[in-house]
Amino acid sequence: MTDSPVTVRHVTVDYEWALEGKPPGSYNDYEVLGHSDGLSLGIFDEIRSRYATGATGDQPQVTIAFAGTRQQDEGISYYVVLALQNEWSGHRDGTNRKIYRTRWYYIPYDQLAGQRVSYEALYDAFKDLADTRPPTIAVRALSRLPEDDELYGDAASAAALLMTGKHVCVLGADGVSMIERLRFVDEVASLLPYGMRTRMTAATWVSATAGHKIRLSFAKHAAEGTHVVTWRQGAPMPVAEPLAREYAALLSSGRRVPPRELVERLAEKTSPISFDETGCLKARILLEECALPAAEQVSRVPETPRRPDLPDLSGPTVPHDRPPIVRLVGLLKMAGQDSEVSARLQDLLDAVETDEDRLELQKAMRQHHCFEAPFGAYKNPEVRYARVARAAFTADTCRTEIADVLLDRSSTPKQVTNVIKAMRGHRPWLQRVLPGRAAKYVFSGSALVIGLVLFFFATLGIFTGPGEKTAAPVDTTTAVVPEVRQSINVHADQRDRFLADIYAQMLRNQGYSSEVREFTTLNADRPHIVITGSAASYPGYHALLNPPPIRNGLIFNPERIKEDQLAEALASKETVIAVRADFLDAETLKARHPNPELSIMPDGDIVEAVERGDVTMAILPDGLALTFERSGLLDEVLPTRTIHVLGQRLPNGVEATLDGVSAQLIEAWRAGPGQGDPEKSARESANVLVKPVVRPAATKAPVETPPAAAAGVSVDFGSVGLLLGALLLMIAGMVVLFRSASYAPTDGPVSRR
Repeated sequence: MTDSPVTVRHVTVDYEWALEGKPPGSYNDYEVLGHSDGLSLGIFDEIRSRYATGATGDQPQVTIAFAGTRQQDEGISYYVVLALQNEWSGHRDGTNRKIYRTRWYYIPYDQLAGQRVSYEALYDAFKDLADTRPPTIAVRALSRLPEDDELYGDAASAAALLMTGKHVCVLGADGVSMIERLRFVDEVASLLPYGMRTRMTAATWVSATAGHKIRLSFAKHAAEGTHVVTWRQGAPMPVAEPLAREYAALLSSGRRVPPRELVERLAEKTSPISFDETGCLKARILLEECALPAAEQVSRVPETPRRPDLPDLSGPTVPHDRPPIVRLVGLLKMAGQDSEVSARLQDLLDAVETDEDRLELQKAMRQHHCFEAPFGAYKNPEVRYARVARAAFTADTCRTEIADVLLDRSSTPKQVTNVIKAMRGHRPWLQRVLPGRAAKYVFSGSALVIGLVLFFFATLGIFTGPGEKTAAPVDTTTAVVPEVRQSINVHADQRDRFLADIYAQMLRNQGYSSEVREFTTLNADRPHIVITGSAASYPGYHALLNPPPIRNGLIFNPERIKEDQLAEALASKETVIAVRADFLDAETLKARHPNPELSIMPDGDIVEAVERGDVTMAILPDGLALTFERSGLLDEVLPTRTIHVLGQRLPNGVEATLDGVSAQLIEAWRAGPGQGDPEKSARESANVLVKPVVRPAATKAPVETPPAAAAGVSVDFGSVGLLLGALLLMIAGMVVLFRSASYAPTDGPVSRR
């Protein structure tokens, strides 16, 4: 699109930069060669590693990413990251491969928000900058708008599929220019609230075999589990993804404003939004608001005063002007405090009036796991589960397919299953076995007989008295209720899972509850551990472990193969390379050298296999004591790993223990899994480092001699208790025997009001 000089407007932005490449003749992997002073090297290195695309070749490509930094006593500062890839430096490395450069630019998001700056405009501003880097740069604002008769057909499909939280890959664009693919990314981004650019990642090309973390990409083939959009043909919405279907519907039939106006409104939604479940729900609600004509947005006035802590829900979004269940569900999911959860839950339940509403609520319960989030984040979630279930399932709506699914799910809260079963008329097992009043007579008769027998033995014990007067044992123990263990979770990427499993097991051995989780939004108020490649991203955290960098290297037995034969061996299908169970660069290695076979073995077996010649070569971390030689032939493929283990709000005893085993832990980490099961090896290593705490099942409490016994009066309290129990049991049996029904069953719906 060409703008006339009159209409073009620019905004001046600051930026940080980094240059990625490697020195001429180097055998090392790609690294940061230089960077600005505004951000730390750790941040630049982490972002370039995290969003590597695996794309190589002479054609330039563009990667879109994001970064966030937190300063002391300040909030998160977001950056939109632009990477210009595949610029040949004119040099070659030690293996005679061309050395490419990637230029990374970090632009503060708050300088772009509200300006409708596109990714293409950022590319135009930075593409010719090269090594001349002024402190600020002018970027074109007010990106192009769609025509009145079109809304980016296949881009709308991609935007809707992003609401699933999964990666989206565009196929069939191999012959399309890079700038056209970048414009497509802009089209997709324009159909999302602008605030999602604080979490947006995209690339104009990725390697089909690279394990990348790019959310929207172009490639020849899509990885498993990725949604596919065919270039200029769109994509169908999966039946199992209701949020994506709703988003697509709002972009098409649900849209009641011109495309240009819709894109402009979405660009005004600049508050940061993530692509997790809560963020996608928020995006769908914002799209629904933007898709309404302006007259309808302001014409409706709520019938009752609106609480200031909740968004305005006015707007005729459903028939009969009833409150929209989907929107209320979204607000409930976004609640961040216990009081908010209570208030928004009440609003949702108040809006459920018809069976149609109940079916909508059932769909939401299935999609959001009965609202485990946010209910499970606060105390006593059982009451809320039961309230939602009673609102969704009545005698008329308890036999739906969704109800069957919830009953089959093992994760469904028992309060929900109990409500569904009760509405379906499930009776206690005794009533199901014995028809009619037989269950009543069996229960009452059994109670009377057992009560009479107990009464006889209790009376006998009282009148005969104890046979001998014995003192209560001094060390009599009484069982206590075990305490609830404090939770300390470990957050780590999948490639650091082995180290994370060791830490989680050590915490369990100290008596804490611990799980390994992928990186999510961290709760700074709760104790947790973070395993990361950038300590600078977590200021204020306590360093538990700072191991030296580790890298995997190629080893070989010079008695079996010479170093100058390794390159030829890597091209042969007869070559076998032994790797450990924690080797995570297999896809990258196979992409560069597809012929050799990878064989997973424990460390000890690898050493023996290399020595005997059972394998041609092996890949092991440096730092291990080996008698074999190393080769730098795969150094470019096998990157160096530098990690840090950081703690937040950990109890003093935990920090002291973990600090005390740091040296041994580094050795265990370097050694890696010794067996085929990394989790089992992690548990074994943790048990050696921190012995499991054996907690007593009971506490000892002295039993004092009753005053009556001290005075010489012998009272058999066991017989007295047995007598009272017998009397209560006989009374219960008689009540059941002579009680008549006090209610009449009904087949009609039960009123909730």
